[in-house]
Amino acid sequence: MSSIQCPACKKPQEANLSNCKNCMFPFTGSEQEKSKHIGLFINKKSIVHDAENAITRSRKILFLIAAYNFLFITVPFISPDMEIDIFAISINVILALGFIMCALLLKRSPMFFTIFPLCAILGLYAANFLYDPDLAMRGIIFKLVIIGSLIYSIYLLQEAKKFNNKFAA
Repeated sequence: MSSIQCPACKKPQEANLSNCKNCMFPFTGSEQEKSKHIGLFINKKSIVHDAENAITRSRKILFLIAAYNFLFITVPFISPDMEIDIFAISINVILALGFIMCALLLKRSPMFFTIFPLCAILGLYAANFLYDPDLAMRGIIFKLVIIGSLIYSIYLLQEAKKFNNKFAA
């Protein structure tokens, strides 16, 4: 039996099929149906590119958060009026190093190293809210942008994973 290659997903298919078993490309459809299907397939394929951009964006966000934590480490040493709180400094050092490690390892396991810092950030914000609700509300837009961006990155990574599982060669 002869086989043909699907123009959309590039998988070999039996020649007598009306639709591709992998991506449902309409072999016997009109040119308009075929063009529409390929357009939709390309649109879905762009999610992989968007996920790669999301990884880069997440890395930048994690480095920014680490820099922000390192800034809070240096403030007590620079300001003569503030007393040095070893507990707060050690927490900020641990968080900053954790965010840097997650940013550096993000390409190895994007899902884990995006979810882990997101949970750490949410935990930190929750503890901050319990400690001082007024302080937690400062910079709320900045906090929402960070959380929203990391959640959107997780969504894009999931969509890219679904696409790759379905159409990977």
